[in-house]
Amino acid sequence: MKFKHPNSNLDRWTINGKSGGVEVKDNPVQKIMIPIELDTRNQVTGYFSLVNICLPESGQKNLNEITGTPFRSEIAGLTVIAGPISPDLQENYVKALIGLADSIDRCDNSAHSRSTALWAQRLAENLDFSESEVQEIRLAGRLHDIGKAVVPRGLLTKPGPLTADEWATIKRHPEFGATLLEPSPSLSSLVQVVRSHHEWFNGAGYPDRLDAETIPTAARILSVADAFSTMTTDRAYRKPISVESALEELVRCSGTQFDPMLVELMVRLVRHYLK
Repeated sequence: MKFKHPNSNLDRWTINGKSGGVEVKDNPVQKIMIPIELDTRNQVTGYFSLVNICLPESGQKNLNEITGTPFRSEIAGLTVIAGPISPDLQENYVKALIGLADSIDRCDNSAHSRSTALWAQRLAENLDFSESEVQEIRLAGRLHDIGKAVVPRGLLTKPGPLTADEWATIKRHPEFGATLLEPSPSLSSLVQVVRSHHEWFNGAGYPDRLDAETIPTAARILSVADAFSTMTTDRAYRKPISVESALEELVRCSGTQFDPMLVELMVRLVRHYLK
């Protein structure tokens, strides 16, 4: 197996259990293999090896089950890349992450990430964002749940209430998602956005209990778009509620879970587009 590594500071990115040349002893490192290079027959020839202490021990197994593809690091003749993604491979890496988002949507027979991206884009277009920033927010909407690719598939489609332990696992997905974005410099502006999309305006969210203006604006946008999409998108484990009921819920949670200004804008946009 060929093994390439860009000449750069690894920071938390590790090879064979070492980080920045120092062995990691306090926390076990976990490796996730993500395909990023394809040949002319659309066969995988290169993987990105993401080794990070923040990833769950069962992450590769969970990702394999969600994608339906047995990504194996021991396949001979493949190129494995570690460290920050080089510029010529960043587009492939973004496409690979979008593929993970699509796999997650397929788990519950939904188009949730696409719906979230669309409403996030519409919100951003009506605020003081440049066109490039609007597109970044749309991409963040597509990728906001990719951290779920490394949690057990059964938790994504469980029809009944989650146990306390299961809920604790699901609540890690913003952190896992941010970890999956970190290797690509082109996605650096989205890392904190994805990490913070479940923060609450009143500080009661997760994972960092940020509040109000300390939550990135793009993350506050995602929070509203994500919630509306979740409530109105048909999922494998439950039926959607009506648009009016979803809007009532956004208004009810305005100022606690959601930014009041964004809720007001979202109500206007939904009534405009779905009239």
